[in-house]
Amino acid sequence: MIREAQRSVPFRPTSEHVAEFEERGVLTIPNALSPSMVGRLLEAHDVIYAEEGAAGRLGRDGRVHLFAFVQRDDRYLGLLDLPSTFPLICELLGWNIYMYHCHLDVHPPVREPDAPRWGWHQDGGRQNLEIESHPTRPRLSVKVAYFLSDASKPGRGNLLVIPGSHRWNSIPRPGRPDLGFDQPPGAVPVLAAPGTAVLFDRRLWHSRSDNLSNVTRKALFLGYTYRWVRPRDDYRFDADWLAGLSPIRRQLLGSGAGAMSFWGLGDEEAALRASLRRRGLLDPALPSHR
Repeated sequence: MIREAQRSVPFRPTSEHVAEFEERGVLTIPNALSPSMVGRLLEAHDVIYAEEGAAGRLGRDGRVHLFAFVQRDDRYLGLLDLPSTFPLICELLGWNIYMYHCHLDVHPPVREPDAPRWGWHQDGGRQNLEIESHPTRPRLSVKVAYFLSDASKPGRGNLLVIPGSHRWNSIPRPGRPDLGFDQPPGAVPVLAAPGTAVLFDRRLWHSRSDNLSNVTRKALFLGYTYRWVRPRDDYRFDADWLAGLSPIRRQLLGSGAGAMSFWGLGDEEAALRASLRRRGLLDPALPSHR
């Protein structure tokens, strides 16, 4: 079971939080979302689920794995720079970042278990092949999962992780999928009540487990990386709508004044950093702000 980080309100990352994340590659923050925000996000979740169903885009057992969901409802915008998680993301990656990838998940109870498959992976796709390094790949991104349904017990489609595996470029893999797969050594389920956030290093080896309960698993995932990395999802934001957002949110949705901006060298750099400082998201007492 993943140990939860004890937090006050509002959450501020400490050196202990950063050290735990660096050691384990994962950190759980309970009550990152208020009950009222969980309720609003569940409403948006259910609207999108109904729309996907009406369009015939549901998967097996009614599953949904939807990229770029933030453009479907303005209620999701508060997740971009959420005070309970965003300060730690800034502490880990610095200020020149954006939300390059997000997905909305719905996993109802399975009518019958999936065929044996190997679901363990690191995020990053081609990065793991084309930026190969030893003994450890570069971090490049951090992901945060927000659980809207109750995954506080095993068997509810829990996220499975191997704490500390972000330092490994590979893990042992069985060679006989027809015989089923044993979980890798050290694998544990993340137990998360509604409103819990789980931050993890993109290199952390992780997988999703089958939902064998009577509770539909509902979760949201947002990935943050450096602005000079191309987006993972297709976003089509209206320019006038973007102009009405705060400088931080425009940045986090991939906006920039020009090519140099994405390398932290444009005219907006000082304004963006100042905006983050005013919100207390760049703390000179912590070591990594650059």
